[in-house]
Amino acid sequence: MKNNEQTSDSRPRRRRIPFLVRATFAGLAIALTSLWALSVSYDISREELTGFLVGSILLLLGVLVAAALLVTCVKVLAMLVAKVRKSPRDDWQD
Repeated sequence: MKNNEQTSDSRPRRRRIPFLVRATFAGLAIALTSLWALSVSYDISREELTGFLVGSILLLLGVLVAAALLVTCVKVLAMLVAKVRKSPRDDWQD
């Protein structure tokens, strides 16, 4: 018989959040706590810390956009090469 605390796939209810989401939230919490501890211990002003965080986020977004564009370009080139190879050849070279 099933326990009331378990779902149909026999996982406890607290495990309904996917592992990667939990790991991401835990990593963000650890990062924010570490930044807070560093800013307190080294007397970093809130403006400097905000500037650092905004710059870091912009850098990461730039890297993500560049990676997406690179993957898209490679995929488009691969499709073009496949289309050229698959196209029927002209018989003008008799």
